[in-house]
Amino acid sequence: MSSRYPDNRISDTAALALKRSPFWKKQRIVAIPACNEEDHIIPCLMALAKQSYTFPDKVILWINNTTDKTYDLAHSLQDTLPFTLEIIQTVYPSHLASAGLARRDALAHAARHAPSNALLFTTDADGEAAKDWIYRTLEAFAHYPVDAIFGRALLLPSEAEKIPFHLHQDERAEQAYGALLEQISLELCPEPHDPWPRHIEHSGASIAVTRQAWALVGGIPDVATGEDRQFYKTLRQHSIRVRHAPDVVVYVSARLSGRAQGGMAETLARRIRAQDDYIDDIFETVSSRLLRVRKELADKNKNHSTPVLTELPPLRIRRDDLENHVKRARRVLSFLRQARSLLPESLERKTADQCDSCSPAR
Repeated sequence: MSSRYPDNRISDTAALALKRSPFWKKQRIVAIPACNEEDHIIPCLMALAKQSYTFPDKVILWINNTTDKTYDLAHSLQDTLPFTLEIIQTVYPSHLASAGLARRDALAHAARHAPSNALLFTTDADGEAAKDWIYRTLEAFAHYPVDAIFGRALLLPSEAEKIPFHLHQDERAEQAYGALLEQISLELCPEPHDPWPRHIEHSGASIAVTRQAWALVGGIPDVATGEDRQFYKTLRQHSIRVRHAPDVVVYVSARLSGRAQGGMAETLARRIRAQDDYIDDIFETVSSRLLRVRKELADKNKNHSTPVLTELPPLRIRRDDLENHVKRARRVLSFLRQARSLLPESLERKTADQCDSCSPAR
């Protein structure tokens, strides 16, 4: 929910190096589901038209169950954009219509006629990609052995003022705690393909995936909401490596009336009415994180002599108790770093290799 603009400066030397990468030559297709987005669709498309160094080859605008002027406004730009804009209009039965279904179908349409080595992107119709969104995504693909890139969804600075200050504070506190959990995970199980710094978001506003990986997992999961988080889980279940790139950014609106049940807009509206007693349920306790990482290590090592680890029941963290969880996370992280500094270099490397054994989809 932060609103700070990142540094979009790109050196000519770095750009030249990226242009020599095989990823530069891959076809880039962006799929955008849209439902009644007349206020945002022009800024969304124009942000893609103002990308630094490179543009999409094609944009699929999947307009569904729309009664406003989204189509007319998008169509008015069709001959002026530096990429092919394909506009699809469809109407889902009311009992089936959902943001998840629209994104699933939009990406499926994008992939249908795409080359096997294409890169598929998706974002939101109320989002404005940072000027280096595509460039930084290609850069991440070139630098890390991954088949999917998840970027960050930040609030448009012009709209951040709509959100009460205490909600910005709450979000920063949750993100800081999440960062500690991620660093604990990396101490126990280093991931060279997704090193620190990295973020913890899985937002449909910024996803890029190779067409091979998309096909391997069967596309976007068939769920009404939370399809972005489910897609990440599905990728991990298929041992597909993912990079959480902190410099890949899309700015989204701070509207309080959203298109997806359970989405960010609904959460913001609820928290403005009354502060949640619990922080976001994506954040687990330190004990849960430690146990989960140990279980993942045991599964990867396939050591049958390792005791079976029992999953802890889900335990949500009360907001007024978050500071205590932060203190414990800091203590655990400090202990793990001290312990690592005492390990022989060969043993430390062996642990990293065990955690990095899965092969990329391509």
